Amino acid sequence: MAGTHRPARPDGPPAPRCGHLRRALGRERNPLGRALDRARSRAVVLTVLGIALAALLGTGAAVTLLADGRRQAEATAARLHRVEASVQGSVRQAESTVAGGKAVYRADAAWTYPGNQRNTGSIDVPRTTGPGATVGIWVDRDGHPAAAPPSTAGLVFDAVFPGLFLFGLLSVLAAAGLCARLTAIDRRADLAWTRSWARLEPAWSGRTRRGNHHG
Repeated sequence: MAGTHRPARPDGPPAPRCGHLRRALGRERNPLGRALDRARSRAVVLTVLGIALAALLGTGAAVTLLADGRRQAEATAARLHRVEASVQGSVRQAESTVAGGKAVYRADAAWTYPGNQRNTGSIDVPRTTGPGATVGIWVDRDGHPAAAPPSTAGLVFDAVFPGLFLFGLLSVLAAAGLCARLTAIDRRADLAWTRSWARLEPAWSGRTRRGNHHG
C-alpha cells in the first residue's frame, strides 16, 4: 500500500495592506486567525513604520545640512569680493586636475583690489581664454585669490546625498529585520504544523483503527 502523504501546510490568502494593520491591532474578525499570523502582520506594520521614520530622519538630516551649508556659504561670501582680472599671458595647463580628471588651465593676470592696489598672480581660466581677456575672480580682503563660495547646486547635493544615504541604510536595516523576523515566524509555524501532524496523522490516515483491529 502506498505511503501516507502529508498535506502541505496551509498558508492562506495573502493579507491586504489594510488587513495587516487590523490584524496587528487585533481587530481582524477572522475565527481562523492565528497568533503567528498576527505576529507576521505586526512585523510588516513595524517595518513600514520604520521605513517612514527613516524617511523623516533622512529628510531632517538633509534640511539641517542644507541650512548649515547656506549659513557657512553666506559667511564665506561676506569675506570675499568679486573683481575683474585682466589676463596678461598665454593659457597653460596646470599640473594638478580637479576631481573627475578634468584638466585645469591657468594664466597670469592682474586685478585691482582693495581700492587702487594692483595685484598679480596665476588664476584659473577657461581653455579658450586669450591675452587681454577679462575673467571674474573671487579675492579675500587683502586682494589674494580665493575659492568661490559653494554654489546652490553644490549645497543641495552635499545635503541631499547624506540624507538619501541615511534613509537607504535605515531602510535596508528595517527590511533585513523583517526578513529575519518572518523567517523565525515561518520556522515556528512549520514546527507547530509538524507537531500537529504527528498528533493527528494516525487518526487521519486510519492507522489507529487498523492497529486496534489487529490488536
